[in-house]
Amino acid sequence: MIGEIRKIITSFYDLKNNKMSFKSRPALIIAKADKKDYVVLPISTITRKDNLVLEYDIEIEPTKYPKLNLQKISYVRTHKQTIIHSAEIGDFIGDMKNNYEELFLEILEKREKFSKSITNQALE
Repeated sequence: MIGEIRKIITSFYDLKNNKMSFKSRPALIIAKADKKDYVVLPISTITRKDNLVLEYDIEIEPTKYPKLNLQKISYVRTHKQTIIHSAEIGDFIGDMKNNYEELFLEILEKREKFSKSITNQALE
């Protein structure tokens, strides 16, 4: 499953209804955290471009990466890693690790860069 893009269930704060809600979204699975949990990076279309973080968001152009089966230009959010239970992992979308290894490695490098920046901030 590592390196695959899958649908996952994520929570978000719904501003319209002033409450927590859930939605299905694509995510890249990058590691197994323990027996039942996985580390994932969310994938978003980011409709408001001022929300892009150019240093950490990696663009996926569907025509350049057709085997990932994404319909719109999307971004892997390498600075928004989360842990989810295996029960929250849904349908297969695409296999990045085996089909686009260079892109997969670039994403892992950006995630590592962000993790190092967190450590550096904590030590300051």
